[in-house]
Amino acid sequence: MKSWLCRKRLEHHAKKQGVNLQLHGVVDMPSLSFDLYQDAAWLMAQGSNMGKDAVIVLGQQATFNMGKQSLIGRRLLLKMVESAQGAKIQLGANCRLEDDIKLITFGTGRIDIGDDCFIGWGSMIAAHEHISIGEGTAIAEYVSIRDHNHVSGQTKAVHLSAMDIKPVNIGKHVWIGAKVTIIAGVTIGDNAVIGANAVVTKDVPAGAKVVGVPARPIG
Repeated sequence: MKSWLCRKRLEHHAKKQGVNLQLHGVVDMPSLSFDLYQDAAWLMAQGSNMGKDAVIVLGQQATFNMGKQSLIGRRLLLKMVESAQGAKIQLGANCRLEDDIKLITFGTGRIDIGDDCFIGWGSMIAAHEHISIGEGTAIAEYVSIRDHNHVSGQTKAVHLSAMDIKPVNIGKHVWIGAKVTIIAGVTIGDNAVIGANAVVTKDVPAGAKVVGVPARPIG
């Protein structure tokens, strides 16, 4: 499908669904897959750019806001499912997201990513309540950040069990190494360093360096 035909289809669908569509940046339209629900908002500021093969699912009343001069690589998966008023994914200005990033919210979940952040290939961020990432933070490849865990010990199938949900807060200028896992309820202070392959289960003070499974301080 030609780019202008894809854009016309997108604009027609958005108008039909009552979606606030303001794409002042560049989207690779021919390879875009989208599903936009009633009263959603998709906002892209000047100079922003989204690469090929993106999949965008905006549930009812969900908002995706991409800041100025931010770049997203190929094969972005952005899903805001079972959404309600307040659900939002906010990407600040001058951010760079590499290929195969997954950003997912459920219900009223929010993901806030500050200005000048970097997220490496294949990383996943998923929120039922809130995940915040401070400005200037760098996240390497294949990092997993979630604010929820299944409650074990129930009689129903694990994937149908209740969720234990606690917000995740990551400070400014944090460096998170490759293949790190950050679980629900963790706060990481400004300027902390998380070594590659670490599993962060407890709060990390500002300026601290942690490594291992579970992550522990060094130095």
